[in-house]
Amino acid sequence: MSMAKAGATGEGVARGSAEPSAVSMAVLGVEGALVCAALFVAALAAQAGPGGGEPFAALAVVPLMLVLILFAGGVLTAAYVVPAVRLAHWTARQLTGRAAWWWIPPACTLWVLPALAVPAWHLAGLGIYAVALPPALAVHVTVVRARAGRPVQPCAAILSWGALAVGCVVIGGGAVVAVG
Repeated sequence: MSMAKAGATGEGVARGSAEPSAVSMAVLGVEGALVCAALFVAALAAQAGPGGGEPFAALAVVPLMLVLILFAGGVLTAAYVVPAVRLAHWTARQLTGRAAWWWIPPACTLWVLPALAVPAWHLAGLGIYAVALPPALAVHVTVVRARAGRPVQPCAAILSWGALAVGCVVIGGGAVVAVG
């Protein structure tokens, strides 16, 4: 089974940015940006308290963290998300003849089973599973919609809504810190 580019056309206009790995990276990028926004707000809250330092010192760390998170997202996409979706689609086609979303969570579980064998790694395995499941589901939806010939949501839309969510976290969290 190949996961070819999932570009679809809508009203004669080609919609790009629907490569499965690009969709996964977009979702992981939004997740990483949300983590950075939450850490930035937490750092502002910690530094605004008694004995706190310069509140904008956290700004220097956030871009570096985002670059590291995006690198980890690339590795996670190549080593976890896309293979899990391929496995889920293959298994579903062998057993039921069609790919369905409920095959994605069990396929994603296979990559964290070794972590469940070691009690000290349970939390790390659960964290990786929780981070990888949303992009795997987004990739599944993209591939299924493209195979059906239906329009696919491009990565620009995912990133736009993600930027709005990050802005809400920073503004809302900043307002809570300023009031508190």
